[in-house]
Amino acid sequence: MMMNTKNAVQLAVAAVALGTGLVACTKNAPELRAEPNVELIQDMMEQPALKPQDFEPYDRKKASSRLPPENTVPQGYKPYPYHMNPQGAEAALKNPLAGNSAPEVLSMGRGKFETYCAVCHGYEGKGDGPVAPKMLLKPPSLVDAKVVNYNDARIYHIITDGQGVMASYAYQIVDERDRWAIVNYIRSLQKLSKGGAPAAGAQPQGQ
Repeated sequence: MMMNTKNAVQLAVAAVALGTGLVACTKNAPELRAEPNVELIQDMMEQPALKPQDFEPYDRKKASSRLPPENTVPQGYKPYPYHMNPQGAEAALKNPLAGNSAPEVLSMGRGKFETYCAVCHGYEGKGDGPVAPKMLLKPPSLVDAKVVNYNDARIYHIITDGQGVMASYAYQIVDERDRWAIVNYIRSLQKLSKGGAPAAGAQPQGQ
């Protein structure tokens, strides 16, 4: 037992001495630091890995992106509790930005609206977006009486859950506050269509 301990101590001292000597050599010869490292085990520095959405080089049926276990959810993900339930959403959801026409809120809503909504619904919300003429089922006007009479929660629900041929935008517009800002911006477009003066930050593109 004493011999094993003694040997271990000797090996530790030798390792420290060797390391100190190597550091001293490198310090006294800076040009050595510019040379590539000697890779005894290359996989430690150049680990074999697959890129996202790639496949195994020897088996194209094996994707690099594996299916997660059943019922896995992203960290921080909160399921939408009113999927396919617009009446439930209308009854339970309240707009935290209701009546807020602050420039920063409407500017936020306008930015998201013009990025995700205007392509179909038009920059003024009249259903005349750039792709609307090519669609068999035309997008509805957001400034007509039907949508005007929706409560804020119903509009929020459509953005979040989709409706008809319109898919959910919950994955594109992740922040719930951004969706409510879009609701407020749509309200400002409705007021503008009736001849009201637009609030600061609510002027549609091209006007």
